[in-house]
Amino acid sequence: MIKMIPIALALILVAGAALAKPVQFGEEDATSKSVRAMTDQFVQNWNKHDTAALAALWTEDGDHMEPDGRTVTGPKEIKRLFDIEHGSVFKNSELNLVVENVRMAGSSAAIADGTYELFGATDPAGNEIGTRTGYFFFVVEKDGDGWRVDASRLMLPTSLIWRAR
Repeated sequence: MIKMIPIALALILVAGAALAKPVQFGEEDATSKSVRAMTDQFVQNWNKHDTAALAALWTEDGDHMEPDGRTVTGPKEIKRLFDIEHGSVFKNSELNLVVENVRMAGSSAAIADGTYELFGATDPAGNEIGTRTGYFFFVVEKDGDGWRVDASRLMLPTSLIWRAR
């Protein structure tokens, strides 16, 4: 009888482990889906050239860095930059954003990164510059049921001289 107790306990543990639901995976899936919904809204706002809606996606002290290093902080400054760009060189542009990775960074922040393609952009003289491709990196902060951008970084691919080709 005493030998049966360890076997019974082992069976209970194995059965419990088999029936347990991995809550963490569900939470990660929900987070990823929610962050992707915010980036989808970003793309929709961009393609409508709605600079107020674009800027509203940032936190009050959030910042945005262009590929050349120019950085603006807060929704007012971000809107001002987007007003200039969407009133000129991005006036007829269309953005495609592909989120490749989303991961939590603490309990109320996440990091999203991926690639982008920008079509229809022009130089200041109005000449189309062709498709622009690059990388993006967003740090997003939980805001109620959704997410807002706390930091965004855009990067253009370049060759590094110290890497073999």
